[in-house]
Amino acid sequence: MQKDKIVVIGFGWASIGLLQHIDMNQYEIILISKDNKFVYTPLLAQNIKNNYDLTIPISDMNKSITFVQDKVETIDFQNKEVVSKKNIPYQYLVFSHGSEVNTFDIPGVDKYSYFLKSYEDGMYIKNRLKELPHNSTVAVIGCGLAGAEMIGTLSDMKKFNVFAIDALERPLITFDKKLSEKVITTWHKENIHMMFNSLVKQVTEKSIEIKEKPPVLFDMVIWCGGIKMSLFSKNVNELLHLNNPRGIPVNKYLNVEGQENLFAIGDCAFSGHPPTAQVAYQQGIYLAKRFNGQLHKKKEFIVQDKGQICYIGNGQSVYQNNYYNGGGRLMGYFNNFVHLYNFGKIYVKNGYK
Repeated sequence: MQKDKIVVIGFGWASIGLLQHIDMNQYEIILISKDNKFVYTPLLAQNIKNNYDLTIPISDMNKSITFVQDKVETIDFQNKEVVSKKNIPYQYLVFSHGSEVNTFDIPGVDKYSYFLKSYEDGMYIKNRLKELPHNSTVAVIGCGLAGAEMIGTLSDMKKFNVFAIDALERPLITFDKKLSEKVITTWHKENIHMMFNSLVKQVTEKSIEIKEKPPVLFDMVIWCGGIKMSLFSKNVNELLHLNNPRGIPVNKYLNVEGQENLFAIGDCAFSGHPPTAQVAYQQGIYLAKRFNGQLHKKKEFIVQDKGQICYIGNGQSVYQNNYYNGGGRLMGYFNNFVHLYNFGKIYVKNGYK
């Protein structure tokens, strides 16, 4: 019996959740991605100091999956084909290609900043930091999860003058205010130069120009200012006559708006949920169970909030969920356990060595 064909575009948190749980006996799976490996992104910032292998090669996946390494150009929705090196037909199409770095069109950010979006980005940053002499100034712009972990890790290296810069009033704005205060106290003890309510106007070769404040001279600047929808997502929306500036809009079942055989999961989708790894992974699992027929047709996608955790330096982390928040060294040990457990679970799950 011929299997229905599902084409998945992109290999990240959302698609790995889908591919781990999809019933290969029911479907033919074709995965198209420019990247040939999954990256455990929550440890990217901490890995500038460590030497963890954070990748899982696609070659370690279930051999039933057909992998095409390529960048998708566009979609021929009328003929149900993905336009790649060659046109690939589909019966179901899953968008899982992620997002892009958001520079907010600030002049000089693209040219003079380092980004932390991929494993290769982390290696570039690590190698550049090794080249810098002691007491060099390293500035991190953006103090959300990625930026805060980068700042905490840089402080542990005891080598640099570290600047933490953010347009918002405090670090980790999505965390409880008391946890942000814990971060500020920790960074103050570690001699981090903190500049909040500081709107970056421009980045030049050696300085960060800030509105109504003196410029910050730097030897290296790392941009952790957020994400935005990709050009490919914009193209998809235009082709489907969808108008959403934040991503490919989906309904409560993760179908692309108005489409029965199209789905979007992870950071490329606009679902009303935050663009985090745990949301993306849960969306992938939910969609796999829908394909498998394991869910009632009317069962909506609901996020199981497992909380947020962030390393802030000096062996300490902060954590919060719906029932608890706290921080310190004990939470730092918990942070290590969480990542070890999660990465191990992903590595051994369904077809991984």
